[in-house]
Amino acid sequence: MNFKYETSQLIMRVCTRKDARLVHDFYVRNLKDFMRYEPLDPRSASTLVYYESLLDIEYELLLRKEVIRFFLFEKANPLKIVGTVAFRNISFAPHLLSAQVGYKIDRASRRRGFAREALSTGCDIMLNDLGLHRIEATVLPDNEASCRLLEGLGFEREGLLKSKIRLNGVWKDHLIYALVKN
Repeated sequence: MNFKYETSQLIMRVCTRKDARLVHDFYVRNLKDFMRYEPLDPRSASTLVYYESLLDIEYELLLRKEVIRFFLFEKANPLKIVGTVAFRNISFAPHLLSAQVGYKIDRASRRRGFAREALSTGCDIMLNDLGLHRIEATVLPDNEASCRLLEGLGFEREGLLKSKIRLNGVWKDHLIYALVKN
């Protein structure tokens, strides 16, 4: 696995502490939107120190192949993050060979195919380069765009996970999707 990949529109790369300012700017620009889908504390998620620490932790997890997060940069503007695709809970146990995927796109960069490109490339890396068998994604039931994206990439809806994630103090149901290698 490489730490940097290119698609037709994007540069997908692992970020480290030296990129903390870019990561901070990406999250601060989109914090209100992202809080709808993930449990972020706006006080800590607004500080540069938080992202320096997060990037240090994610890099250590990357070296152990437990978490792999690619930050997305548009080739036309390689100094601005337009999204992320992250694989977590990666298991190389022979009876599992699986991971969970999450992704997000900058509000100003949506509907340009970035999520499709990045998710397709990321899943290809995980299934073919790293030899995983299954990738799962959880989605809020009302996130129709994400459901369409996953289904368009071959993920199959497997069911509903009751009270899966606590968001803004409320336990939310999530749909579970899976992409299984043939």
